[in-house]
Amino acid sequence: MKLIYIIIFFFINIITSITFSQTIAIVNVQSLIDNNIIYKKTLKDIESNQQKYLKNFDTKENELKTKLRDIEEAKLILSDEEINFQIENYNNELSKFTTLIEEFNLHYQNQIINIKEVILKEILKLLEKYAIENRIDIILDSTTYLIASNSLDITNNINEELEKLNLNLEYKDFEKN
Repeated sequence: MKLIYIIIFFFINIITSITFSQTIAIVNVQSLIDNNIIYKKTLKDIESNQQKYLKNFDTKENELKTKLRDIEEAKLILSDEEINFQIENYNNELSKFTTLIEEFNLHYQNQIINIKEVILKEILKLLEKYAIENRIDIILDSTTYLIASNSLDITNNINEELEKLNLNLEYKDFEKN
């Protein structure tokens, strides 16, 4: 009888240790994206690309300010009907300009999101490969846990592999007049 209890005890211990024995690794995905050299270069290219539009936007904004100032000065000279007509034209131009600025900002936000998605897909491929090669059961993002040993962090390993890739991060130019 004791032998049966001992066998059952060992059997339960072996099964439990197999079930709970998992290899865990941690990676800082946001850091991998933000510190990627190609990503940083692409962001600089986007900023440079935006400059040609920003100059035009500044010019248009100054034109609108001048137009508003002219309307204010002309209030004493022009009739109410003419003033209302000029104010309506100004409001239409201002509305179009505001919409254009919003489209511009949204366009580049979407381009950056798309670029980050491309990098994330590559990171996931690298993580999957790393997990298979190193028999990792679970890889957590650094934002999903409270405390862990630094020895579990594989961010540097993945970053080295990511830097070896020649990522093609493209964005579309903003084309509106």
